[in-house]
Amino acid sequence: MRLTLAFAAAAVVLAGCGAMRAVLPGDANTGRAPARTAVEAAPSLAALSYPPLSPNALMEHVRVLSSDEFEGRLAGARGEAMTLDYIERAFSAIGVQPGVVSSSGMVGWRQPVPLVTSRVTNAPTLDIAGADGVRAYTFGAQHVIWTKHMEASVNVADAEMVFVGFGVVAPELNWNDYQGVDMRGRVAVILINDPDFGTGQDRGFGGRAMTYYGRWSYKFEEAARQGAAGAIIIHETEPAAYPWAVVENSNSVAKQDILRPDRGMSRIPIEGWVNNAVGMDLFARAGLDFAALKARAQTPGFRPVPMNLRMSVSLQNELSEAVSYNVIGVLPGRSRAGETILYSAHWDHLGRCPPDPDGDDICNGALDNATGVAGLIELARRFANDGRQERSVAFVAFTAEEQGLLGSEYYAAHPVFPAARTVGAINMDGLNIYGPARNIVVVGYGKNTMQDLLATAAQTQGRVIAQEPFPERGSYYRSDHFNFARIGIPSLYAGGGIDLVNGGEERGRALQNAYVSERYHKPNDEITEDWDITGGAQDLQLFYEVGRVLASSDQWPVWNAGAEFAAAREASMRSAPQ
Repeated sequence: MRLTLAFAAAAVVLAGCGAMRAVLPGDANTGRAPARTAVEAAPSLAALSYPPLSPNALMEHVRVLSSDEFEGRLAGARGEAMTLDYIERAFSAIGVQPGVVSSSGMVGWRQPVPLVTSRVTNAPTLDIAGADGVRAYTFGAQHVIWTKHMEASVNVADAEMVFVGFGVVAPELNWNDYQGVDMRGRVAVILINDPDFGTGQDRGFGGRAMTYYGRWSYKFEEAARQGAAGAIIIHETEPAAYPWAVVENSNSVAKQDILRPDRGMSRIPIEGWVNNAVGMDLFARAGLDFAALKARAQTPGFRPVPMNLRMSVSLQNELSEAVSYNVIGVLPGRSRAGETILYSAHWDHLGRCPPDPDGDDICNGALDNATGVAGLIELARRFANDGRQERSVAFVAFTAEEQGLLGSEYYAAHPVFPAARTVGAINMDGLNIYGPARNIVVVGYGKNTMQDLLATAAQTQGRVIAQEPFPERGSYYRSDHFNFARIGIPSLYAGGGIDLVNGGEERGRALQNAYVSERYHKPNDEITEDWDITGGAQDLQLFYEVGRVLASSDQWPVWNAGAEFAAAREASMRSAPQ
């Protein structure tokens, strides 16, 4: 698919950065781990006094990582130093070895990820001119825009706006929303999700399940390939899978990207969203029927529609460059150390964000993703207690996931453990905090055979695996395992059973929907008295069992027929040294 080819090209661009390799038994104890990160006060590792994978241990980790002292764990901010220090001290206390050897031969925990941070300093208005004059739309409340160009000032003046439907170019489906239009100097106005959304049909875009073509990240990538001067997505809560507040909180503060050789100039100058009310206003001002055009965009043969509106905006940016870090630990294998099972979770969150009505401006990220980091540490502890397996088991805490999966993107371009020799990956992004469940949800159900191992393990708990209840949210493309999949590594992303022992599926759906609408990417993603992480502990036991089976056997999971990542795996395996 195009998305795979585009990512491969990005990997080549990034390949010029510093090389890293895995620590294997022959060099695992050479050198020494880097000195502890300087922090005002090292938080306690009290979690390690509880049994591995226990609810108490998980809660202690989460209390520390999601505390206000960590200031929301934004990559590059004060909270990063505290977070890295905590993870490294935990890994070291457990007996996990530093997982990275630099090109100079130094052993350490950290894979450097060069980032650039841009802050919009002028609260820009979005000025849209039409037959009725010019209207100025307000930054934050009505729109969020940014640029990935590493420039202090970016301007778009009097650019024609063109409605391009879902902004999809899918040659394998004979679908091209840009057909017949030259986007140079123009701004693409785009719908969120993909053409199958809400139609009850599957015309190659997954039916109810979102494909990568529906993700906002793809839409900006495609607009750049089309040479557009800008791209604006119209927000709608149901197809986006989150309310406008999530878009505002995630994008009206600092934006980050990997520091790329072209300094972001291959991206479109202006990227952003407008809220639904503004979107409807634009179509009304243009004399266009939004509902009718959206329906037309969902059918084959759609063609772009000029809106007779022109956009002007001026961005002033404060730019800074810094190095963030993925934290990598490993338990080297006994007989096949070059083959690796990889567990991952992202350590970062949003840092400080627009304050809530009480003035709280720290997005603590307790569920997202202090729980995942807690699970990563506890899985490492369980494997360390069990002794070395035949294969190596690695544990990676990624940076800058919230900025667009940047830490895992960088890792995928510079894999510490070669992709062709990485047996499989298990990713954790939010553990179950609602109590035990009768099932466990597999996001990306049916994509590869790792879910078969999960189903077998679930039977020991009297549970079953289930398809995700909200496939329209495109969750398989929204967390770090996606970047593993893009380079062919079979990846499992599961958890958060929907059929709760206490309250069944009705309560499970209600709780998950309430989290998305009320807490996701907001300051109140904090531990509350109604948390029950026993369900998360049960899920982690299953993840452990899947990894243990792979680490102690010669099994190689594979992508199922039709999975879009199978070709990348085949290419990776063919190119691997024998």
